[in-house]
Amino acid sequence: MVTKMLKMTYSFELWDKLLELSDSLYKRVQNLYENQQGTSDQYLKPSRHLAYYYGYSLLMKGLAYKELEHYGEALRCIDQYADLSWFQPLDEEALQEIRYYKFISEPNRLEVLLLSGESDILPHYVEFLLRNPKEVLPGLMSILKTANKFSLNIDHVLTLFSGQISDLLHSSSQGVIDTAYLHNFLLGIIKYKIAHADYNAAIDYTLRLLTSTDKTENDKYYKQAIVYFESLRPFASPEQVDTFHLHIANIMERVVI
Repeated sequence: MVTKMLKMTYSFELWDKLLELSDSLYKRVQNLYENQQGTSDQYLKPSRHLAYYYGYSLLMKGLAYKELEHYGEALRCIDQYADLSWFQPLDEEALQEIRYYKFISEPNRLEVLLLSGESDILPHYVEFLLRNPKEVLPGLMSILKTANKFSLNIDHVLTLFSGQISDLLHSSSQGVIDTAYLHNFLLGIIKYKIAHADYNAAIDYTLRLLTSTDKTENDKYYKQAIVYFESLRPFASPEQVDTFHLHIANIMERVVI
């Protein structure tokens, strides 16, 4: 239950709330660990090894700090969950969790360093993503954010991962985290394409964002998609304008006046 709450808070981008919840989970797990209370905490009700919850609290706290651009604090969280080998009892279940957090600490550290302006590590980050396809989506989001923040050209990276991007855009997954990733990716690539005057692609991605956010009732990003389309309308093809008008007509049919 508590991990689902953290995931929902992440998906709604409530970073201060995510810090609060992550810190609360961290303190509860720490208390359980230090006092060997087992499963007596009714709020947590552990169904997995305590090492999982300990690492997860720090992982989510680090993500919140990253989004708030508090990169020093984010790196400190990463350093903490990168090595949990001190956790006891060190059984096979604990070792699995420890290995996972050690693994995920590498891309998360690279991501924070990249976002903080160390663009020279981009090739190393890309190499990691090539070796670990499951990390491509969050990785591309960070690369796009960095490119938009520091005016970098990452066309070669987008070409390299064009297959994964296509899979993402045509995915039928409705998971909370996957949907949040998709919307953030679309917003990032729209900004990138506009910055590089590729208006046709920016409009296509805007229409995708419009459709997806309508289906998931993401009002915040839906409004942004509307604003982006209107600002790009002078560059839109007749087909793109027709697609937009058809979408609006479908909305109007569903709205009871």
